[in-house]
Amino acid sequence: MERKSIFNLIILVGLLISTSLFISPECAFAAFSLSITPYEGGYDLRYGRIGLGLERVSKEVSVQIAADIGKQYRLVQMLLEPLTNPQGISIPQNNFLMYGIRNASGAMNVEQEIYVSLGRTIIYTSNQLGGPDSFVLVYSLKGPFNVPPGEYRGRISFTLEPIDSSQAPVTQILNIFAVIETESAIEIKTETGARVISLSAATLETQTKSVLVDCKGDLGSQFRIFQLLLQPLQSDEGKELPAEAINFKIDGAKKGVGQTEATPLSANQKELIYTSGLKGDSESFAINYSLIEPERYNAGRYKTKIAYIVERNGIQDTQDFFDLEAEIAPVFDLIITPELGGVIKFRNIKPSRQPTVSSSEVIIEIKTNIGKKFQVSQKALSDLVNKEGKIVPSDYFTLRTEPIDNTGTDKDIDKIKGLLRFPKNTAVTKEDTAIFISDEIGSPGRFKVIYELNVPLDVGPGDYSANVVYSISEL
Repeated sequence: MERKSIFNLIILVGLLISTSLFISPECAFAAFSLSITPYEGGYDLRYGRIGLGLERVSKEVSVQIAADIGKQYRLVQMLLEPLTNPQGISIPQNNFLMYGIRNASGAMNVEQEIYVSLGRTIIYTSNQLGGPDSFVLVYSLKGPFNVPPGEYRGRISFTLEPIDSSQAPVTQILNIFAVIETESAIEIKTETGARVISLSAATLETQTKSVLVDCKGDLGSQFRIFQLLLQPLQSDEGKELPAEAINFKIDGAKKGVGQTEATPLSANQKELIYTSGLKGDSESFAINYSLIEPERYNAGRYKTKIAYIVERNGIQDTQDFFDLEAEIAPVFDLIITPELGGVIKFRNIKPSRQPTVSSSEVIIEIKTNIGKKFQVSQKALSDLVNKEGKIVPSDYFTLRTEPIDNTGTDKDIDKIKGLLRFPKNTAVTKEDTAIFISDEIGSPGRFKVIYELNVPLDVGPGDYSANVVYSISEL
């Protein structure tokens, strides 16, 4: 029994000796660890939102090294993944920098700021004894950022490597996040700074207004600007102004391409108005809006909203909204040609045994945009008389109305938008007489009144005239 116990003891001692042969004296119970912690806490280096106008954003990282292996070691940094957006575009190396703050017992190899690169960078080398240490690394994102806006992610590895030791290296990964913004990159505003583009038909000056676009700083990639009317131009009464009543064009663009020809607005359709250079170069230009032939449209104050949409790489970047207003003043005018001063004249009238007719024409034009039914009336204020007071009987003094188009060519009576009441000769009276009645929507029009004198046998020679007035009124 005693001999068996001695045998077991010998085996146990042998096992302990053989096990010790596989454990290095410098590694047994040795501490060799690394902790990488952002100063603001958490496990990731987060820069948050960075505006393009910001020059630099810096974040500190605390490095804690526990080591008692009795051997020198070093800390190596590698950029595993540069800060990259989902489309594969990376923030350039010269925008991402770092340096170390010297307060360690070993050698800080990055006291001067360097770019964070994909290759191996020795950050720190311990002293010969390789004891524990701690220090701070500072990582900076420095503008300008010539990249599209959006979220960027990257990764840095830190490896604690022993020198002349069989101790296994230790690696830590630090994730990096940054959001590049463009809030101030492309500024769109009116000349007055108001959020309203206000057009008015009152004067030539007020019929045109400008929207100023300022592209600040190189944006790093091509962008496009679109405009979109969110709904039709509409008045409080429910009337609509066609989108094509307003033209737009781009003035002053040099580095990009804009719509330089006057072009009607599109209704409910996103339309491209400007394309930048390939690198989104900075420049300023104007979008000019103009009312075109406002007299063609009904009076009213028309309103809508217009959106400006900036896109990069086919993705919407920003969107800005303005009110768009167009005011068309009411027009209700009667134009008489030639300007006879209200007098119809027949000259050199002579009695004759043969029937003779003398005529005088007046062109009447109605300019109106009030959208209401109206009538044109005439009234003879006097008889047709000569200087001696000789009166022509009313049966011999007649009128008739005929349509004409804008070229002055005679047209069929059904071409005019309204009713010409006297297509055949009718005696001129001193009564207030409607000679034209418009359609229900009060369309403008032109027509002529032909006055005729059928010269009677007993008429006295000379010039004959009558005072006639015209008026226009709503119905």
